[in-house]
Amino acid sequence: MMASQPLVSISCITYNHGSYLRQCLDGFLAQKVKFPLEIVVYDDASTDDTQAIIQEYVKKYPSIFNVFLNQENQYSKGIRGMNMKFNLQRCKGKYIAFCEGDDFWTDPYKLQKQIDFLESNPNYSICCTNYSEIDSFGKELSKNVWKGIKLSPMISHTMVLEKYKPKILTSIFRKEAIDGKIPQLFYQTFNTDNFLCAIATESGPAGFLNFNSGCYRVHNQGVWSGKTEINQYEMQLDTFQKMIGYFSKDFQQKAISNRIYKIRRKLSRLYAKELEFGKSFIQMKYMFPINPKDSSKVLFGNLIAPVRKVFK
Repeated sequence: MMASQPLVSISCITYNHGSYLRQCLDGFLAQKVKFPLEIVVYDDASTDDTQAIIQEYVKKYPSIFNVFLNQENQYSKGIRGMNMKFNLQRCKGKYIAFCEGDDFWTDPYKLQKQIDFLESNPNYSICCTNYSEIDSFGKELSKNVWKGIKLSPMISHTMVLEKYKPKILTSIFRKEAIDGKIPQLFYQTFNTDNFLCAIATESGPAGFLNFNSGCYRVHNQGVWSGKTEINQYEMQLDTFQKMIGYFSKDFQQKAISNRIYKIRRKLSRLYAKELEFGKSFIQMKYMFPINPKDSSKVLFGNLIAPVRKVFK
């Protein structure tokens, strides 16, 4: 592996991932590829031994690693989208693969399989795969997460806006599909993965290859997995409300509006389950003009939520 003119840049964001980082970096180094690659790391001022571990790998593989160790935490300042803000312009590859420091890859041929697909299908902007979920101790929580979902082998721009997105830890992007296209609004959103996939798929769909290439770690310190279900849906609502202000075409507005409706529907029920009826009815207020019949069904379900909770 040489990093002089890499075909693929692996972008890795870390923060206090000392307990998991070696497994992540070893997964990068285990890749069996026929092309040069580089590993581009950004650490957001970790307070554990994360930066020391990164330096350890840099000393061992100086030609492959390109690192930036920040001394002041940016996430605490409200800055999001670290991959785009600190790594994108340092990535030299035609393609960019993403994996954060608490996740890891398990298939040594992951990159080669995906690059073969993208090189053979130049109209696709992303290639993603299946994956598993594990806990902080490495115990498997779910194998092949997409197994129970009829996932299309082609994920269109509209699908990304309205239904689902590729899992970033499994994904490889064409750099040209995102380079120079990241708006300032992007750095103010919680779910930057949704925004990034939406931007990229404007240039072409995502291709889904149904093999398991990695593990997503669910733990209390995770930026996403550490949040409650209500917090996660609140973050999604904020993200798509921002995205609907950016994607202005009629079909995009319709798709995002449908997504927002589904998020409000779920939030309304979650609030009711926690007996937060004021918040629940606020979501109902925005839902009712769009779909009165469905909103009435949700309202009925919310009203009997206290009874369900008592007899649960």
